[in-house]
Amino acid sequence: MKIQRTSLLATAILLGLGLTNVAQATQEPNFYECTGKNASLILSIGSKAEIGISPAQTLLNLQVGQKNYTFQEQEIMTESTLIGDLWEVTLDHIPDQQIDHASVVIPSINLGESPVRFKSQLILTRLSTPFTGKPLEGVVNASKYIDLFCTASVVYY
Repeated sequence: MKIQRTSLLATAILLGLGLTNVAQATQEPNFYECTGKNASLILSIGSKAEIGISPAQTLLNLQVGQKNYTFQEQEIMTESTLIGDLWEVTLDHIPDQQIDHASVVIPSINLGESPVRFKSQLILTRLSTPFTGKPLEGVVNASKYIDLFCTASVVYY
């Protein structure tokens, strides 16, 4: 009888530990806020499956210098990479001359009970698209890198 009680007690303790780990499960962030020198970025990741918990649509707000941009889900390109998800938007397009892009890498993050801080970079790239004249020499699509200090969190809507 004593062996059976010990066994039941050990099982209860292990179940209790397991439930503690479930209660402390991690979750993915749906809200990122980044700031840097003359730049800020807010990325709110939507989910059509979790209406009321997450916004229905992904939004990216970007401020570079004095210019403010707002992008909706269909205007945002994403690509998963080894170092995180690459988020990219088109800032400006002058036909037959240039296209300006902004990109940021958001690393994979599992949240515990509090927001997570991380560093990233905003990458501003000018893609030259001239149809006349001789080809450019040197760096063809030059980029400017702005250090960002970011916070990842979960926001309920």
